[in-house]
Amino acid sequence: MKKIIAIFICMFLLVLGMMAQEKKPESWDVKAEIKYKKRLEEVKKEVWAINQEAFAVRTVPAEYKAESAVILAKHQELTTPDKDRELHKTVRMLVKINDKAALEEYSEFSFNQYYAWYGVLDPFGKTTEATYMGARVYKADGTMKEIYSDEAVVTDINKYRYKARKLAIPGLQTGDFIDYFIRTEKLINHGNAYTEELFLLGDEAPVMQYSVHVGAWEEVFALEYRAMNGAPNFKQKLNGRMMELDMLVKNLPPQPIKLWMNPWKQLPMVRLHLRIGGRREGVGRRKEGTIYSNPNAMKTRDEAVAEVVAMRNLTSKFTLPFLDDVWDEVKKYKKKNKDATNEELAGYIYYLVRFMGLYRPSPTDGIVVDRQRNHAKLSEKNFLRYVNYMLVKNDIDAEFVMVTERFGPGQQEVFETDDYHVMLKLPGKTGMYMSADGMFSNARYIPSEYEGQTAPLIPGGPKGEAIRGQVDVPASAAEENRQLERLSISFAAADPQQLQLDRLTTTTGHYKAAMQRQLLLFEDYYEAERKALGISRTFMAEISDRRGSGTLVSEYRTAFSNARKDLKDHFESEIREQFDVAPVNLTHYKVQKMGLRHTDPEMIYATKFGLDGFVKKAGSNYIVDAGRLIGSQLSVKTSQRERKADVYMPFARSLEYQMEFIVPAGYTLEGADKLVRNVDNECGSFIVTTKMNGDKLVVDVKKVYKVAFAQAAKWPMLLQMVDAAEEFRQQKLLLRKA
Repeated sequence: MKKIIAIFICMFLLVLGMMAQEKKPESWDVKAEIKYKKRLEEVKKEVWAINQEAFAVRTVPAEYKAESAVILAKHQELTTPDKDRELHKTVRMLVKINDKAALEEYSEFSFNQYYAWYGVLDPFGKTTEATYMGARVYKADGTMKEIYSDEAVVTDINKYRYKARKLAIPGLQTGDFIDYFIRTEKLINHGNAYTEELFLLGDEAPVMQYSVHVGAWEEVFALEYRAMNGAPNFKQKLNGRMMELDMLVKNLPPQPIKLWMNPWKQLPMVRLHLRIGGRREGVGRRKEGTIYSNPNAMKTRDEAVAEVVAMRNLTSKFTLPFLDDVWDEVKKYKKKNKDATNEELAGYIYYLVRFMGLYRPSPTDGIVVDRQRNHAKLSEKNFLRYVNYMLVKNDIDAEFVMVTERFGPGQQEVFETDDYHVMLKLPGKTGMYMSADGMFSNARYIPSEYEGQTAPLIPGGPKGEAIRGQVDVPASAAEENRQLERLSISFAAADPQQLQLDRLTTTTGHYKAAMQRQLLLFEDYYEAERKALGISRTFMAEISDRRGSGTLVSEYRTAFSNARKDLKDHFESEIREQFDVAPVNLTHYKVQKMGLRHTDPEMIYATKFGLDGFVKKAGSNYIVDAGRLIGSQLSVKTSQRERKADVYMPFARSLEYQMEFIVPAGYTLEGADKLVRNVDNECGSFIVTTKMNGDKLVVDVKKVYKVAFAQAAKWPMLLQMVDAAEEFRQQKLLLRKA
C-alpha cells in the first residue's frame, strides 16, 4: 500500500511539474484565437458549399487503381470578396488513398496559422496572413469524420513573425477518401495588392477534374494571364462588378514531375497576375477593369530591355557606393600588373566588387559570421551594373546578357520583366561570362539554370543600341561539374565492424557552391580574398574605425570563435548526407582549398572518421556493405519505368569514388568480381573496376551523366546506368578469416 501511495505521489508531483512548465498562451494569442475560431466557422461553410460534382465521386477509374493516390477533384480559387480590402486563396482537394506512401503524405499537414509577411506579427492585422484548414475523411462504410485547424497542435511561435501548427488527420487509412481545404486570407491595399499565381495542369497523381475560379473587382483591379503548353484559356465574364475567370479540365494523367521533368516546357499551365489597375495603360502598368489574355511576349521583352538600358545609363559615380575605395584598389592593381590582359583586369574588378559588396563589413551590418553569412547575395542587376561601370571606365567592352531560366518560360512565353535575368559577357571566343550567384560566384561562371539558353545582348557601354544580337549561352560538360571522393578504408583494430575512413573530397562547377555554403568560414574566405586582392586593411582594422569599436571588436572575436566551434557539426552533417549515417569520432576536418576563383576552381576538403552499420559479423568472417559507400542512389519506381516525357536534368555531371580497402593481416577480401560494372552509352555511364594492390583492394567507381537533356526515346539508356548504380549499391564484400 505504501508503495502504491509513493507512486501516486510521484505521479502527482510529475504532473504538477509539467503543468508548471507548460507555457500559457499570451494575451494577444488568446484574443486572436477567439476571432480565428469565429472566422473558421464561416470559411467552413464557404468551402464545403463549393458546387463541383466531382467532390461527390467515390469511385476510381480502373486504369488508376494501382496508383499511390488519385486526385478525384481539385479546385482553386483566387478572389477579392470585399472590393480592394481582402485577398482570399483557396485550394480544395478530394484524394483517394491507395497505399502507405500516400497515407504518409496526407496524414498530417504543417502550416502557419499566422504569418507576418512584413513588419511585426499582428493576427488579422494589415500585414499578416491567416491560414484556415479543414479535412473530412470518408470511410468505405460511408461514415465521415472531420477535423479543423483550430484543433491542430502548436509547433512553434515567433511573436514577431509567425505561429506554426501541425494538423494530424486521425484515423486516416489506406482505402479512405480525404477531402481537405486550405484557405489563406490577408488584407490588401494598393501597395501590396499584387499576386502571381501558377496553375499547373498535372501532378504526380492522376487528376480526374481540376477547376479554377478567379474573381476581382473591375473598378480596382486588372487581370492578366498566359496559357502555356496547350493549356486552355479562361472563360471570361463580368458578374456585376466582378471580373471572373473560370477553367475546367478533366482526366489529367499522372506525370513524373519529381523525376527530371520540366513543367515549364512539358506541362500545360496558366500563369496569372492580379494587380491594381490604373486609369491608363503604360509601361509596367495595366488598365483597371481589363483582362489581358496571353499578352505579347516581345512587348514584355522590350520592357525588360528598357529597364536594363535605363539602369546602365543612370549608373554613375553618384549612384555607386564605396566607389573611391574600388578605384584606389584598381589603380594599385594596374600599376603592379602593367601587362594584365583585359580578362585578368575584368576578373580583378569582379572579385573586388564582390569583396566590397558582400565581404567587407558595413556600419549597418549585424554580427553575422556563421554559416548564415554564406547565403548572402547582392541584387543581380546592382552587382553587375557596378562591374560593368568599372569595365567601361577601364576601356573593357562588355555586354549584358538577358537570359531566361531553363526551368522557366522561354523568350516567346515570358510574362513579366522578372522572367529575364542578367549576366555580363566579354566579347571574343573565350566568352567570359559573369553572373551574380552569391558569395562564391566565380568571374567565369554560368549558373546551371542559364545554360543552353538563347539570350538577347545589350551593349554595356553608354548610348549603345538597345539590343545587339543574340547569343547561345554555353552549357558545361560533365567533367566540369565533378565530385571526386578518394577514400582510404580500413577496419578498426578494436572492432572490425567499424570502418575507418580517411577521405579527400574535391568538388568543381555546379557541385561546389552547396559545399562552400555548408563548410566555409567567413573569417577564412574574407582573409583569403583580402590578401588576393592586395587590400592592406584587415577585418578588425575596418571594425576598429567605428564608434564604440572596443566592444564591437570583442563581439566579433567571440562570434568568429563560436562559428569555428560549430564547424565540426557542419562537417558531421555533410558526412551524414553523403553516407546516410552519422559519423563516429570525427577526428579531422579541414578545408584545403576554398575554390573562390575561376583561376583556382577546386574546393577540396579532408575528413577522418568512423562509420558503423556497414560491416556485419558472420561467424569468424565479416560482410561489408561496400556498395553503400557511394551513398544513396536513384531507385526508379515501376510506374516510372515507361516514360513518354523528355528528360530534363539540372546539368551534365560526373561522380567518382576511388576506394582503397586495406585488408587486415590474417584476412582476405572476396567478392570484388561482383562489383565490376560497365555500362556506357551516349546519355551516361556507370563503370566499376577493381584490382588488388598488395594488401589493398582498389575499387574505382565512375558515374557520369553526359547530358542535361535527353529525348524520351533515350530514357532506356539512362535507366541502364541508373539501374547499374542502384544494383552496385546492394553489393557486398566478404572479409574472410584466413
